[in-house]
Amino acid sequence: MKKKKILVVDDDRVILTFASKLLLREGHEVITAGDGFEALNVLSGFTPDIMFFDLIMPKIDGDKLIQIVRSMPPLKNCFLVIVSAAVAEIDFNFQDTGADYYVAKGPFSAMAENFLSAIRASENPPTAEAPKPVVGLEHVYARQLTRELLSRNRHLETILESMAEGILEVYAGRIVYANSAAIAVLGIPQQKLLTAYPPDLFTGNVRDRIESLFAAVPGLSAETGVNQPLELNGRQVVVKKLPVKGDEATVILMITDITERKRLEMQLQHVQKMEAIGTIAAGVAHNFRNTLTEILVNSQLIQLNHKDQPALQEITGRINSSVKKGSRLVDGLLHFSRKQINKEFKAVDLVTVIRETSQIIGKSFEAQIEIQVDLPERLTILGDTAGLSQVLMNLCTNARDAMPNGGALRIEARREGPHAIIRVSDTGIGMDREIVDKCFDPFFTTKPIGKGTGLGLSTAYGIIKSHDGSINIQSRPGSGTTFVLRFPLTRAAEEAAGDDRQALIHGKGECVLLVDDEAEILRAMQGLLKTLNYRPLFAENGTQAISLYAAWRPEVVLLDVNMPGMDGMECARRILEIDPEARIVMFSGYEPAQHKMPDLLERKLLKGYLTKPTDIAELSQFLAKVLQETT
Repeated sequence: MKKKKILVVDDDRVILTFASKLLLREGHEVITAGDGFEALNVLSGFTPDIMFFDLIMPKIDGDKLIQIVRSMPPLKNCFLVIVSAAVAEIDFNFQDTGADYYVAKGPFSAMAENFLSAIRASENPPTAEAPKPVVGLEHVYARQLTRELLSRNRHLETILESMAEGILEVYAGRIVYANSAAIAVLGIPQQKLLTAYPPDLFTGNVRDRIESLFAAVPGLSAETGVNQPLELNGRQVVVKKLPVKGDEATVILMITDITERKRLEMQLQHVQKMEAIGTIAAGVAHNFRNTLTEILVNSQLIQLNHKDQPALQEITGRINSSVKKGSRLVDGLLHFSRKQINKEFKAVDLVTVIRETSQIIGKSFEAQIEIQVDLPERLTILGDTAGLSQVLMNLCTNARDAMPNGGALRIEARREGPHAIIRVSDTGIGMDREIVDKCFDPFFTTKPIGKGTGLGLSTAYGIIKSHDGSINIQSRPGSGTTFVLRFPLTRAAEEAAGDDRQALIHGKGECVLLVDDEAEILRAMQGLLKTLNYRPLFAENGTQAISLYAAWRPEVVLLDVNMPGMDGMECARRILEIDPEARIVMFSGYEPAQHKMPDLLERKLLKGYLTKPTDIAELSQFLAKVLQETT
């Protein structure tokens, strides 16, 4: 029989001595190892023809050792023999372990013959499909204690394999165990993990931090990544080192994937930030709209009082147009912060919205982004200008982000039957089907944590649906993306949009009580209401308004919402106590308290809501409507 190179692995020194003497006497070259960890070190410089090894060993057991050896090309033909007393106590199929031969530990005389039998069998190894021999069972009896210990070991291993945290057992600076979660998060096969020095699995800053973790005080727990998570294969992780009591050479590394937790924290921070921005935006909107109201009212008074001066009419026309742009800017801010006051849709020319958006992105996007626009003369729908502007800005921003190295962004619109069609296309990286299916989900984003909220497209989707519209995506990886928006056109809206100057409706001398804490607005509105043939009364606070109403019983009350002392909602409630038939209209740039306003409107106790700044034609028609409905 040809002499063999043999490696014997067992944590029982008696077995190692017995096997070494037996096999050396037969003329074979023999090397021994006390456990799987030591065996792998031997295999780095020794290529055996046959390996005898125990199944249950500390550090790296026989089952894992088989997997590692089978993955090593120089050992692909090595004949593997399991030598274990647990053959009679373990109730799993040995044929699935990957070994070629199985020897049950028993009396040395029987084991000697079984060892030599295994060597003879190695001359003609069985095929992969053939059953593998199990010899020596007649000399082994199942031991209840061993069976219970093995069962408990399997239970513990099942628990470790089901944990979400990655677990690495490190002995003498080398990994001897890795559960499935650790293998998954590290992205390294088990056979490459075992016996590796943990810092060698990482590079750059992550390696330095793991190295520092190992250099921490022995016997004490330590962790890294709590405040600044480690970046690992696109995930964010925290690594904790745990000492093993009574075994200074062994430590446990626990790897916790906190990517989703960090994403949720970012989402919560975003919600809180948006709430804070919304609160600030609402206050800014109120003050800014008051200022716009003063400008618009005075400008329109000039228009009405100087109709015979074309130059002055042109100047005031430009002022009025700028005020409307400023109002749309406030609307956009409130939309963004989720503090927008609900308003009825009005006639909106999509072409104008697209042109204004293209002008903004043309100034703010990088020069390497080529912006192309192809638009008809007019496309009018019923909608909200600020909301539609936000949709287009979100789509254009996404397109820009998809072209980090530059490209073309094209916005085109056309009429298609009873619908307006908008196409926003880019030449960017594109999206696969999985991302396309999820891109409208709230908080879904492909951007790194902190770079995107995942709310842009979901917000756009909600705004489009509120306009009875639809949005579809055409995209492939590497071929860019096209968003196709469809909105219903409305003939009545288009006709209304054709004439920006609506007819004024004059009053019949009715008394209108205007309540506002801004003196400039009161002065400007006085001239405007007189021009519309109303008798104005003015109050600078809620208390004064209640007294004036009780004394004069005006036909209409225009009431600001946000005032010092008594706010508009409380003032309205007290006026309604005096006169349940009072015609009260909220006239403000501020959003009312949500728990009061909808209830009062629903019960018809308030006659409506006017948002500052209000055009003179809109104001005249609204007052006429309120008076007509209640006569």
